[in-house]
Amino acid sequence: MKNPALSPAFCAANGIVMTGAEGRTLFFGMLHGSDTVLKTRIKKTYPENHCAFKELLPDEFNLKLSQLYAEETLYETTGNSMDTGDNRASIIDHIADDAPVVNLLNSIFLEALSKRASDIHIESGRAESIIRYRIDGLLIESGTITRDRAIAVSARLKILANLNVLENRRPQDGHIDVETDAYSLDVRISIIPTIWGESIVLRLLARSDLPFTLDSLGFSGKYKKHLDDILRASSGLVLVTGPTGSGKTTTLAAILKELNIKSTKIISIEDPVEYRLEGITQIQVSEELELTFDALLRRIFRQDPDIIMIGEIRDIETAELAVRAALTGHLVFATLHTNNALEAVYRLQNMGIPPYMVSAVLRTVIAQRLIRKICPVCNTKGCVECSHTGYVGRTALAEFIPVTVELSDLIAGGTHIEKLRMYLQKKKFRTLYDDADEKAASGITTKAEIQRELGVRQ
Repeated sequence: MKNPALSPAFCAANGIVMTGAEGRTLFFGMLHGSDTVLKTRIKKTYPENHCAFKELLPDEFNLKLSQLYAEETLYETTGNSMDTGDNRASIIDHIADDAPVVNLLNSIFLEALSKRASDIHIESGRAESIIRYRIDGLLIESGTITRDRAIAVSARLKILANLNVLENRRPQDGHIDVETDAYSLDVRISIIPTIWGESIVLRLLARSDLPFTLDSLGFSGKYKKHLDDILRASSGLVLVTGPTGSGKTTTLAAILKELNIKSTKIISIEDPVEYRLEGITQIQVSEELELTFDALLRRIFRQDPDIIMIGEIRDIETAELAVRAALTGHLVFATLHTNNALEAVYRLQNMGIPPYMVSAVLRTVIAQRLIRKICPVCNTKGCVECSHTGYVGRTALAEFIPVTVELSDLIAGGTHIEKLRMYLQKKKFRTLYDDADEKAASGITTKAEIQRELGVRQ
């Protein structure tokens, strides 16, 4: 297992990893099982052994490779010394060239990818740091690393993100592009000091996971007409609402990809830019440079856009500019933090937008959540494929409010929210709970998962 020919670097570069041994037989997993040249090379490396080869799926290969990287770090001795200034300085002095630390960070990334994690958490404790992965919305503990290793990983990440390596008393945010033969990632970094050290959170955006179609997000077939109407709109305001982590940005990215045609100018203002979309002008908000949502919105009108996407309406200034853009013939998409679609109408009014202006520009409101899907292998019992959670992947729950002429008149007249709710019920408006019940009945998810995400039905 420790033959130099099968170092982690060799395995990553060539798409092969040793998976086990039985007597004189060595077992290898390959990304490309038809690579006869590589097989011949491995056989020559182990002339006294019989070599057996098996093709692995990318996720399975990444997991095996991450385990190999992790094993490599075990051969380096590390003390359990506390984080003194001298100790920290000595670690940082050689961190850029410390192969075991590079291997450890690679193993963390690879394991996170193999488990479909969206975030990596490295949390400092009294004696060691805990590594946890957010998988399908929930945090799952993976293991621990020593205090020194955590300091080294933090320093390595700061170097990659061009942050201040010696700063550990103030929060720092950054971004890195990770490119290897095994994976390609956009990584957003947040580092905050705690009483025991630093808390590091890495948001992972695998470039291969970009949303290409709205169909892939899991919206119910009953919403196809509403989505088609949105894609055909030429002006107005479309809002996507929900709490943090409910998939709002992903939905808007998928919509923009559908609308991205050569005859249309699309500009998005985001904080941060999570999906990089070819053919769309994407602008990153920067508070330090005074590039806020409202400041950028004022500027982009001179860029002659047809479609504008606003990452989030946070204040009256941004709300007024979004409404102004919609009134002047632009198609505007934006997100709001509300619990349901109907609340979005009143959130704009509470921000200071008159009811008659809300009714004039509002075309559709989408409220959504993400719920976990039942693992097809174990059917919620828990297995390796689902990291013993019983669920694999997530799908969207949604409710759509298309603003009809009748509904627009009610909004313009300042109708109370309860009367609007009664109106929608008479029109058989489909709620988040209705959508959830359908997905549970069809075996996509469970009632327990719905209750965890939505709570008890009111």
